[in-house]
Amino acid sequence: MALENLNFGPPSPDDEQATMREILSHLAPKKEDDVRMVAAALKTHGPKFEEVFYEWATPYGRYKAKGLWAKVKADPDAMTEVIERQVTALGKKQRFTLLAAEALEGRPLQQQRIKGVLPVEGIAAIYGPSGSGKSFLGVALAAAIAEGSPIFGHATKPAAVLYVGLEGEGGYRGRVIAWQRVNGRAMADGVRFLLQPFRLTDPQDVADLAAVCPPGCVVFIDTLNRAAPGMDENSSKDMGAVIEGAKTLQRLIGGLVVLIAHTGKDSTKGLRGHSSLFAALDAAILVGRDGDVRSWKVDKAKDGKDGDEHRFRLTIVEIGMDEDGEAITSCVVTPDSSLPTVPGSERGLTASQKFGLDTYNEAARMYGGLDAQGNFAGLHVNKWREVFYQKSTADNEASKRKAFNRARGELVELNRLSVSDNIYRLDGLHASIAESCIAEVLKKAVAGHGTKAGQGRDMSRVASLPFAGQTGHTPLGVSHVTPDAMADFPAASSLPMWASNS
Repeated sequence: MALENLNFGPPSPDDEQATMREILSHLAPKKEDDVRMVAAALKTHGPKFEEVFYEWATPYGRYKAKGLWAKVKADPDAMTEVIERQVTALGKKQRFTLLAAEALEGRPLQQQRIKGVLPVEGIAAIYGPSGSGKSFLGVALAAAIAEGSPIFGHATKPAAVLYVGLEGEGGYRGRVIAWQRVNGRAMADGVRFLLQPFRLTDPQDVADLAAVCPPGCVVFIDTLNRAAPGMDENSSKDMGAVIEGAKTLQRLIGGLVVLIAHTGKDSTKGLRGHSSLFAALDAAILVGRDGDVRSWKVDKAKDGKDGDEHRFRLTIVEIGMDEDGEAITSCVVTPDSSLPTVPGSERGLTASQKFGLDTYNEAARMYGGLDAQGNFAGLHVNKWREVFYQKSTADNEASKRKAFNRARGELVELNRLSVSDNIYRLDGLHASIAESCIAEVLKKAVAGHGTKAGQGRDMSRVASLPFAGQTGHTPLGVSHVTPDAMADFPAASSLPMWASNS
């Protein structure tokens, strides 16, 4: 999808006049002193804004305004005094505007730049260990945003993109060439690259960068470390300056700032540096690697769902020859669903969490529920607890209960499981595959029960028990079992196949 009306060059006279009208719309031409000072400020630019001034001053009197324009001398600082005076007066009247809950209904919801991944406005980060491919992923996301094309199955709204390349500046040309060769087209004209030094902690640098960005632009800064040289990343004061710089840039462009950053030595502990940075983010993408197996996941999404994970590989592309006749290569991100599960995804679990997940899987294969289409529909907490207690080596029931409650809570927080109405489902990248396997085990057990008595697992108690003892209740998100589907279960009722001890 081609982008239109994206201009990184100097504004046209029409654009300048539109901008000035917007500025003046916030000032009231009530007092003669204010009107005179605005005229003096605009006269600094010659006759360019004369008609704009007359339009604005109409409530004061167009004839009188023309007289003031003819008399005043140009003063570039006059506008500042008017703004300060009116802002101060407004502040004395009422500084804060209070909204009732019903007034919020008419306000727009947070808009998404990449659906489920990045917002239209805010501050985000792409982070991971060195060599994980986070910069290559940044280029891929930038190209997708500029085109408005989907990426990894996520819809994208187009916008102008500025990619600030501060680390390995010479490699960006190769990355663009590699992307174009793999995708068979030129990278969208909406992408611009800045390869000059830039400091996020320098207010002048921030203001100058914002000045060349179209409104609503997406700015990638690669990397945060190079954009804040000399920063003590563990210092709350230094990190506060970085956050303030990012917020100022975001506010000036009215768009999205994406920081590409590193994890610490232990990548499981997340974004490197003071914790205030992660707290300030509106979205975060974590990039992982184990050998050639790479993945990225939504690690934080304000007002949204995090945990969505995608695997990819870095495809090596020959982009030219050096002076010795040897190939020069670069890489491009390509989605790859054929890769195995990223090794180490289970490594982040503690022993007690892994025990909890193992007992869940065992209980699900024995007592899980199936919906009308034969899909796995979840496991009731009571049946999971039963297997957990049986396998636990804790000394007493109180210890088992404490361990079980901790494990199930942590697994939900880690997005390994989801829960609704005491029904637990697998969550994460490979949940659908794992649940399909569980469903096959359950269906084989059901088929065995229906053909020969005693063959396979006894599923009649699973099928015949109501959910949590509530007659006629169908749990949220689970299809009601049809009479045809229940025909295979002589002892079954018309209720969903939940196992419950309640």
